[in-house]
Amino acid sequence: MKILKKIIPTIALVFVTLSLAVFLVSGQKNDTLVLRGGRILTISHGEIDEGMILIRNGKIEKVGKEFVIPGSAKIYEAKGSWIIPGMIESHSTLGARSRYEGSNADEVSAPNTAQLKIIDGVNPFNKSFKYSRMAGITSGMLTPGRQNVIGGQTAVVKFRGKTVSEMVLLDPAGLKFSLGEGPKTTYGSKGRLPSTRMGSAYVIRNALLSAEDYIRQWDNYAKKKKKDKDAKAPKKDLQLEPLAKVSQGELTAFFECYRVDDILTALRIIDEFGLKGVLVGCTEGHKVAEEIASRMVPVIVSPFGVGPRRMETQEVTIQNAAILSLSGVKVIIKGEEAFGVGTIRELPLLAAFAVKGGLERDLALRAITLSAAEVLGVADRIGSIEPGKDADIIVLTGDPFHYRTVVKRVFVDGKSVYERKE
Repeated sequence: MKILKKIIPTIALVFVTLSLAVFLVSGQKNDTLVLRGGRILTISHGEIDEGMILIRNGKIEKVGKEFVIPGSAKIYEAKGSWIIPGMIESHSTLGARSRYEGSNADEVSAPNTAQLKIIDGVNPFNKSFKYSRMAGITSGMLTPGRQNVIGGQTAVVKFRGKTVSEMVLLDPAGLKFSLGEGPKTTYGSKGRLPSTRMGSAYVIRNALLSAEDYIRQWDNYAKKKKKDKDAKAPKKDLQLEPLAKVSQGELTAFFECYRVDDILTALRIIDEFGLKGVLVGCTEGHKVAEEIASRMVPVIVSPFGVGPRRMETQEVTIQNAAILSLSGVKVIIKGEEAFGVGTIRELPLLAAFAVKGGLERDLALRAITLSAAEVLGVADRIGSIEPGKDADIIVLTGDPFHYRTVVKRVFVDGKSVYERKE
């Protein structure tokens, strides 16, 4: 009996602990939310007036006009509001730059730094992530800057989390290339190659040729390995690994280029090496829209004429996105970190500028949501409001392109990350 008296409290404690654990786990599994009554712009399946969205465990489960609401669901009344998917900033050095520290986005010790990964230079506690979330921008592609010809590997992240690992959606998402004044000025001032646009093109071609040779070495090793188990493998090269993936079409080549000569150089290199390419910036793309369209190369457009202009952006026009789109180019719109009114937080305003320049309204909204997700390779997770996707959702006071519209609520993975105080 004495033994039982000692054992019974222990068993009871274990039972209570297990019951609490089961309760907590079941609570997580029943993390259910319904947004009800708003005007839903799904992006992929049209608009639903006074619709509902069922979110369970961070994923969108149902979208429609009416359905049975689970009894355990929390209800967020959104009547009179507009609801859109979280916006996507498609090309940014966000988190890798600091007002006090400077930039971690450019390793200017060599023009080719393909071996570098942007995630190693990102501070997840950078306040810009918080401010971007407050503006309804919930994810984006982080990228090295424009000073190196080959800057390094990009990554698509959610703008939330305490560690970069928590933030990552896709890493690597591509390899960053830059043509034009960035690398030319950086290395020309040091008396090093490249000091001209020709030099920048050479750096890229030479790197890709080296990658092709690297691929052949590994292919030959694979053949020898079948006959000889002791065949010696080539040495892994961290710089050539991502270039080899670009050469084989496994990674996207993002070419930052603004002036028409740099745009055409990027297209020539894409043709020569059969790359899966995307043009970034492309200020003078309107001059060669048919050339871009004929190759089915998407364009991440910027700038629209706000803020200071560089030598490469003198021919900027608000009609750029519209002309490219009408020519058959898939257009994405990015923010402009360095330009006052055109900061990342004003991404919907930049899309509105594109509409003013002639871009179809629906395409402009897609350009900062679903089209961006498709080009960045994460459309299975984000970019639209439809079942199976992450519940990254913004509740707005009105039309996302109206200058007086403000963000009321932001959800990332079904969790509220921002609520506007009235």
